[in-house]
Amino acid sequence: MEYKVKIYKKNGYRAFSDKDEDILILKNSPIDIKINKTKTTATGQAQIVAQFEHLPMASFQGGNNGIIDNFAKLEIYFNNKIQFTGVIKKYEYNELEKTVNLTCNDMIYRLLNVTDTVIVYENTTAIAIIEDIVHRAGLNFYRSGGNDYPVNKLNISIGTTYLDVIQSFLETIHGSIRATKNGEILLEEQYPDYTEGAGDVNHFDWTYTSDTNNSSSVAGRDATLMKNLLKINCDNNYDIYEDPSMTSYLNNEKWLDFIENTLANTQEKRKAVAGYKFLEMWRNSTPLTIIPKKGNEDVDIGQVVKLIRNENTPPGYYLVVGIDTEVSADGYMDTLQLQGMRDKRTIYKIPVLLSSGIDKEVNN
Repeated sequence: MEYKVKIYKKNGYRAFSDKDEDILILKNSPIDIKINKTKTTATGQAQIVAQFEHLPMASFQGGNNGIIDNFAKLEIYFNNKIQFTGVIKKYEYNELEKTVNLTCNDMIYRLLNVTDTVIVYENTTAIAIIEDIVHRAGLNFYRSGGNDYPVNKLNISIGTTYLDVIQSFLETIHGSIRATKNGEILLEEQYPDYTEGAGDVNHFDWTYTSDTNNSSSVAGRDATLMKNLLKINCDNNYDIYEDPSMTSYLNNEKWLDFIENTLANTQEKRKAVAGYKFLEMWRNSTPLTIIPKKGNEDVDIGQVVKLIRNENTPPGYYLVVGIDTEVSADGYMDTLQLQGMRDKRTIYKIPVLLSSGIDKEVNN
């Protein structure tokens, strides 16, 4: 397998130089690469260890003249297919071993920044606001899913985290957001379509075979985070919803959680938030990590894997929610983090409204 790392010298406000003399390429050299991405973690991370002798690092150049420096842009390619785009956030060099260790975040890190001015939106839509926020962070936006709806007015105060605003929208539009391998910000469906019991009628991207299905030989279900009652608040208005199927699974015990979403200003949106949260709980209750497999440069977060255990066991269908990739002298390996598929359409419809009301303010 061929691999290379391209590093672009930073060139002013959120920009990078594309001059040949300002681009460093490490290609098939003594190097270790680790890439970690998960659906539940805000940013993906890459860790690179390379020989640093003769490399143009800022620490050796004095000031900011080197190419390898914090906030320099970095791209990783396997077989000429891009796998990671981000910036260097930390670098350390080892004088004895003559190596440099680069820690990099993918481009969604910019959405963890906060607003430095008041932002006002009027007569627009949820998707348009998400796109504008992404552009304000200096990122490219691409949409493949998520329901849209009109927004009459929205004020975002100074010091608000970009990603917090986007997350509130995601819950009301049944969407998900992540940085792609090429550094774009992708808005997609919360989860792909799936019909339980339909087998290969469902779409799947890859087929894997594993006797144990699990790197630690331990698999199970975790109900500790499952709450079958949700109180969804927007300002002082609230609705309480129940997932009856979850109540049955929890042996008819009632567990209440409180969700605040400042954008869920209608009952329809609050029900959408409940469906979003219930689906997340069902998914997260069935984690499964398969054993490491030969690396696949085309596998990605959000794809579906058909997992075959043995001839006597029906195959399972799982969502790829995490990928740990490692390239070293020993080869190129992936470890996939998988979650069992469920029918999102059923869960979105299932929340039952138990009560509604207005929380009264308490005067001290």
